[in-house]
Amino acid sequence: MKLIIFLILLICNIIKSQQYGPTWAQINSRPLPGWYDEVKFGIFIHFGIYSVPAFANDGYAEWYWYTLNNPSSDGGATQRYHEKEFGANFTYQDFVSQFNCRFFDSDEWASIIEKSGAKYVVLTSKHHEGYTLWKSEQSWNWNSVETGPGIDIVGELTKSVKNMGLHMGLYHSLFEWYNPLYVADAETGKNPKTQVYVDEILMKQLKDIVTTYEPELIWADGDWMQLSKYWKSTEFLSWLYSNSSVKDTVIVNDRWGSECRDKNGGYYTGSDNFNPYKIQSHKWENCATIGYSYGYDEFEKATDYQNVSELLVDFVTTISCGGNFLLDIGPDAQGTIPNNMVDRLLQIGSWLSINSESVYGSSPWRVQNETFNIWYTTNTTNGNVYAFVFELPDNGILKLSDPIGNHKTKATLLGLKSENGVTVSLPLESNKHGITLHVPLVAPQDYPPYVYVFKLTNVK
Repeated sequence: MKLIIFLILLICNIIKSQQYGPTWAQINSRPLPGWYDEVKFGIFIHFGIYSVPAFANDGYAEWYWYTLNNPSSDGGATQRYHEKEFGANFTYQDFVSQFNCRFFDSDEWASIIEKSGAKYVVLTSKHHEGYTLWKSEQSWNWNSVETGPGIDIVGELTKSVKNMGLHMGLYHSLFEWYNPLYVADAETGKNPKTQVYVDEILMKQLKDIVTTYEPELIWADGDWMQLSKYWKSTEFLSWLYSNSSVKDTVIVNDRWGSECRDKNGGYYTGSDNFNPYKIQSHKWENCATIGYSYGYDEFEKATDYQNVSELLVDFVTTISCGGNFLLDIGPDAQGTIPNNMVDRLLQIGSWLSINSESVYGSSPWRVQNETFNIWYTTNTTNGNVYAFVFELPDNGILKLSDPIGNHKTKATLLGLKSENGVTVSLPLESNKHGITLHVPLVAPQDYPPYVYVFKLTNVK
């Protein structure tokens, strides 16, 4: 008996200490940790020095420094704005004194995110500008502890998010626009002479944030600048998967080299705001924006922001096709999440409080959608099928052609209750051509909000 127990423990230790070598074949063989597919919804946070000028000309505000130095990229709009508002001699580095984060409250951020129904967070630890939101020895005097607010933003938010029971992730740019070491390495274009930047900056920073903050997700970016061989991506991921303290739970995306997207790494991200509206063969994520910019742009109009119904359409179509929905917010330089963004998050949270069983832990059904108005998920735990309907028919008769019912089939509209609070079963007819539901005609305020979710039991 003792021998059997010893062998079982030995096998468990071998499995637990799985080693992944520094090749894409081995890296790609690692199963994705199950938590990521279960949670479905996360919040992306773009926050940095770019939150101070908070300007973009129909672009990304977090690219302010680049567009300032490359006027042709936006027709000179950023340069004209900068010279008018700050003067030609005002450098990008001068903005750091205004990045004061005086209203930053990591517990408040985490609370808002928890109320949104999101289950994971991805914070920009460093964007392409190179400014780090923690005290990085490789970014001396260009980080949020030594300059600017004097706060370890990564550390404080990580603690608050984890205390809320959410998964914490960190975005990290592989390259820096104007880091002298990177510029020197890459002066020959796509064939860098050396990897000094990678050895002295990138690898040390990546291992630092993993070791110090133990994130469960690493969101790489800036991949298009070089092949993964230059970034030493497989070497880092081999260490991350085999020897780091988060090796059993951490997940990564696919932005680890110019040849990697939709091919190597963890889950696939495609392009920004990627939504193919059809099922994918590999786990994927839609990193979406409420307006256009990821970083805070104070000049975006109210009409540039999607309303909650539009966001939920993007959300539902994403999860119906097997993706996760990562919705971005951009706090301002004071450390405040703009009210219109908070409103959207709380509205999504209100919807999820009613319809959570159709989202968390769900899987794509055998049919993703009938029309653009009707989409499906299923919950393999209880066997239910959920029909997401963006608009109800005026006559209250909803026809679903794909679900096949029987005499045991029941349907309910989540969030619609009778006067005594009991969930209402909807009258229905079922045959080989599908199911016809009769939705009660009630006052508008008595319907659940935004996107209607019908739970179907005992259907095929």
